[in-house]
Amino acid sequence: MKSKSYAVRIFVCLVLTLATAMQLHAGKLLTINTEATGEFYEADRSAVNKQLNSEDELINDTISDSGTYYNRPQLVKLLANTRKVVLTFDDGPHPRTTPKVLEILRRRRVKAIFFVLGLQAAKYPELVKQIHDEGHLIGNHSYGHKNLAQLSDEALREELGRTSRLIESITGSKPEYLRPPYGAMNRKVLTAAKAEGMKILLWTIDPKDWLQKNEASVLQQTERQLGMSSGNPRGGAILLHDIYPSTVRALEPLLERLATFEYHIASIDNLDAQSGNFWAAAQPKLLRNASFYRRFDPELSQHKLLISILKPHPQNQRTAMAMLKARKSGNLFAYLVKNPS
Repeated sequence: MKSKSYAVRIFVCLVLTLATAMQLHAGKLLTINTEATGEFYEADRSAVNKQLNSEDELINDTISDSGTYYNRPQLVKLLANTRKVVLTFDDGPHPRTTPKVLEILRRRRVKAIFFVLGLQAAKYPELVKQIHDEGHLIGNHSYGHKNLAQLSDEALREELGRTSRLIESITGSKPEYLRPPYGAMNRKVLTAAKAEGMKILLWTIDPKDWLQKNEASVLQQTERQLGMSSGNPRGGAILLHDIYPSTVRALEPLLERLATFEYHIASIDNLDAQSGNFWAAAQPKLLRNASFYRRFDPELSQHKLLISILKPHPQNQRTAMAMLKARKSGNLFAYLVKNPS
């Protein structure tokens, strides 16, 4: 009996030791949890730092000329003194959230660039085609969201080439833009992108929707970084992710705020890095919210009671008998809300 108890204690100690070691290892990882897809993308912090070249080094590198690499300083130079923003979405598509983003952009007549993952495009090719058919640009975000700066030359070519071929097979067009996951960059990534015929596009505005997953925080951070909250509005390239419900909820209020400050949505494919001329024709302008009706989708709240009350029920109509029953049961108010006519 004593020997069995001793064996159990040893086993428990081993399990606890293993769990502690795993927690310590996890703490060293830079993790982005793409909640909607259920995927976990990991990059070792120390490895990232070792593989990255500084922004200044890349700017001065002969291969990173302004025509192939829209780095942060280049985007600041082109956008900061304007009221133009470039809307970008990473890590999709996802059937739960991407269609809602597309619906909002369609109503607002706004175009964006979607940097899709190859693994997501393979799962949901119909969404990739919808993005393309609705006039948005599709960019390459690698196949599996790996840190490209850490990969071998062969693995790097496979990550980019496999994704580009997949996008081309769905849309008929090869992607012209690459956004490396995490913005992880070095000369090897620049060279590989150029070999694939892609320009690299980073960002200047990061509301950290991937971290906070809260629409109020997304709006606050975007307004602060664009200078709207300080009364000194400036342009920029906004990094968002079309895989989070909180980002979907923040998108329309964000577009309304941009309209209030008379921003224009710039199209990166018409951006001339040399002249700063963004448009081949007149610039489309965000209209104020009076020009649009705003519809609240109760399903985005994920609140069962709210959904049951506010979700339209076209078959339900008020009847005297039903109203009497609702009154007797104390649910008359809920009945009237669910059956407005």
